[in-house]
Amino acid sequence: MSRTLIFGGAFDPPHCEHVAICRAAMKELGADKLALVPTYKPPHKDGGFLSFEERRSLVCKAFADFDFVIDDLERERGEDNCSYKVLPILKERYGDIVYLIGGDSVAHFESWKKPEEVVRICSIAVAAREGYGDVACGIKALQNKYGGDFTLIRYEGKDISSSLLKARLLLGEDVSELPSDVLKEIRNRGLFEEYGPWIEKLKEYQSEELFEHSKSVVKRAVQLNSKHNLGQDFVGVFTAALLHDNAKQRPSTDGLPVPENSLNTPVLHQFLGAEKAKRDFGVTDEQVLSAIRYHTTAKADMSTLEKLIYTADSVSDDREYEPIPRLREIAVNDFEEGFLAVLAYTYGKLTARGGGIYPLTREAYDFYINKVRE
Repeated sequence: MSRTLIFGGAFDPPHCEHVAICRAAMKELGADKLALVPTYKPPHKDGGFLSFEERRSLVCKAFADFDFVIDDLERERGEDNCSYKVLPILKERYGDIVYLIGGDSVAHFESWKKPEEVVRICSIAVAAREGYGDVACGIKALQNKYGGDFTLIRYEGKDISSSLLKARLLLGEDVSELPSDVLKEIRNRGLFEEYGPWIEKLKEYQSEELFEHSKSVVKRAVQLNSKHNLGQDFVGVFTAALLHDNAKQRPSTDGLPVPENSLNTPVLHQFLGAEKAKRDFGVTDEQVLSAIRYHTTAKADMSTLEKLIYTADSVSDDREYEPIPRLREIAVNDFEEGFLAVLAYTYGKLTARGGGIYPLTREAYDFYINKVRE
């Protein structure tokens, strides 16, 4: 009997690991056909960037040497494309199907809508992925809770994130993790060039070292957002991270509204950065502006985006002095624990240094750390 491997995803953009996982799964499971199902509007991811048609075209390039079909089911349905709704339709179309997911999906499987129904529809193949713990134990826990037929294929995928790849493309970096034909198509069509003018302007405002830091914060922020399934809009994360220090080396207030008690202090740039992001880059999203506004001091009762930019700024890869590598590891393993660890470290450092602590930082410490200890 013919067997079809079902592999869905945003493919924003499709990368080499997508191809490698499918190749390994088809060989091990004896699948005759590959059906690729690009998501139309990702329901539990950090949102898309390229249009459906652009992603579909790139998928064709990435899988050109496969016997595959692209199933446009999600575009046909438009909305509400949860797995428990689309898999029965795909089963009707292709008969014996196996649903291929990554180890990251196992980690978040219980957050899916009606996971107990998903496991009853078809067999599920899992490709382990670096950085997502013991996938075999995760599968066993899911089987104990929901039942179902899970198979862990003998392939461990590299920890490659489409979100991180598109951030690097938008930053103008080389991306070797993309199939050559995909990268060629991206260049030919001028994709991922939207932020070129912003980047050139930011380079005028920042030293080379500070610009490299800004890029590092972008990459760490989108990585944490994707890794922990935080659900923050990619454009918002990218914008806030890229511009968080846009005013750090141009401290003139230019008559812009900033707190009087921040003048001539190391935290002025966060308030000024929000105002200059609005004036010089046209940013109007108040959530993004707020994430820039509090990325140095933190504050009480922060939004997820505010926590994300605050944490990413502190644990970006350009910071290698102790204890940042340890704090970075904590944040990669557990986002909330990482945020708290950064806040506690920062407050302790400021206390040990002596002098005043900006009121917002003290309020953040009382709200998040002291309240837990009570």
